[in-house]
Amino acid sequence: MRVARTLSRSVAAEVLAYAGIGFLGFVSILLVQNIAQRLEDMVAVGIRLSDTTAVIACLAGMAAPYAVPVGFLFGTLAAIGRLASDAEVTAMRACGLGSGVLFAPVLAIAVGFAALTAYGMLRVEPAARRQLRTVLTDVTSRGGILEPGRFRNIGNRVVYVQSRDRENRLRRVAIADRSNPEHPFLVFAESGRFSFDPDSLTFRLELENGDVHLESRDPADYRRISFEKFDYSIDAASIFADARHTRPSEMDSAQLAAHIAAGDRSIVDGWELSQYQAQYHRRLAIPFAPFVFAALGVPLGMRRARGARSWGVLVCVVLVAAYYFLLGFGQYLGETGKVPAVLALWIPNAAFALVALPLVRRSQRAGWT
Repeated sequence: MRVARTLSRSVAAEVLAYAGIGFLGFVSILLVQNIAQRLEDMVAVGIRLSDTTAVIACLAGMAAPYAVPVGFLFGTLAAIGRLASDAEVTAMRACGLGSGVLFAPVLAIAVGFAALTAYGMLRVEPAARRQLRTVLTDVTSRGGILEPGRFRNIGNRVVYVQSRDRENRLRRVAIADRSNPEHPFLVFAESGRFSFDPDSLTFRLELENGDVHLESRDPADYRRISFEKFDYSIDAASIFADARHTRPSEMDSAQLAAHIAAGDRSIVDGWELSQYQAQYHRRLAIPFAPFVFAALGVPLGMRRARGARSWGVLVCVVLVAAYYFLLGFGQYLGETGKVPAVLALWIPNAAFALVALPLVRRSQRAGWT
């Protein structure tokens, strides 16, 4: 029927327009939230302005797969709600058009959004997580961990640097070394230079014009040694330990599947087998969110109300909060092994489907032919 096809295209165009707005809005919110959470770590490693773009790109890659279903839900609620508030849904019913004129384009769009979400979860998000850790590790290796004017804990050492320039020349250096509790000591130096050995994962401080204070429980054994040059090394393996071992959240699906298949032990590479399984099934479950959002969004949007857009935003926020709360709860159950991951990570989709089913049936009985 030509009229039905025209209406379906019109509905699809409106859903896509609102979905784009919802996607951009939610990505912005997630970006601000992630940057706020990581700001202290970013400042602590001395991130430069030139690194900021790379970090923002990584955070956007991590947020986008979660924002795609949310944008689709907002687009569905806003578009269908606008049609209902302007009595266009009532006009469709009066013309004898079935509910498929609304469900068909929304479900068609859901297929595309599900594919985008799947690509983001399987490829983009893990790659962005790996790249973010690479950027922060690179900043740390350049000496950014030595933030001027702050005491920094590095293993069993506390390091203070009054100033550090772009060439990693240091001024006024103080080190409290407790790596050997039996022989603690303090180092004070007028100046120095920082360097990093990537092969041995060692920080090297070439200090100049200072003193080493050897502490002792017996005050009579206290010693002070002056120096003109002193090479001081810090084993940074603990800082870069994570860089050598990819976390489950940073692995691609093939790596996760391989670890799960080989996981005849309870712990694989320091991670519980259930954590690999939870990550794997999380990436499979989230791409199905657009389908349950479509089943919920259409009947909820059809409820005629003034200010449909504002109402759509409110309902979207509530549904998204509920979905991702259930997802987080399911991931906790899956990672701790309390519930098999293959069941735990599908809890949000199952719960939303159970709620959507009676709403879809009610909308079809409410005057649709």
